Amino acid sequence: MENKWIIWSEKFEVGYKRIDDQHRELINIINDLHASAEKGNLLIPEVKDKFKIILKRTVDYATYHFATEEKIMKAVHYKSFKEHISKHREFSSKVLEEVIKYTNGENVDMEDFIVYLRDWLFSHILGDDKAFVDELKLILEKMKEEENQKK
Repeated sequence: MENKWIIWSEKFEVGYKRIDDQHRELINIINDLHASAEKGNLLIPEVKDKFKIILKRTVDYATYHFATEEKIMKAVHYKSFKEHISKHREFSSKVLEEVIKYTNGENVDMEDFIVYLRDWLFSHILGDDKAFVDELKLILEKMKEEENQKK
């Protein structure tokens, strides 16, 4: 069995399957980044190229995930929508900045960067995303009750 740097735990579940599945995938990608950085010297072109591919996957998947959350938030008029997407944008800017530096050959401490990704994701899931899904469940329950009253 492969050793994972981050092990998915029920404590990370927000209780909305689509979002939980996407969080699991983000953790898998961060694990891949960590494994790639640990296994090889990032100065070797082949290792660096593989690492860049995983970095791109990180950016692409985070963008997809944030778009999913934001679409749901908008649809249900989530009260903290602006604050939540502001955190997504801040994170995306930081990640993009580091990826551009790395891609341009600037010195980036990838270990620190990967730890930042993990810590930010944990904090965001356990705080912002749990609060969002808790409110989402209340909104959906209220909508369901209103539908039942119409019948």
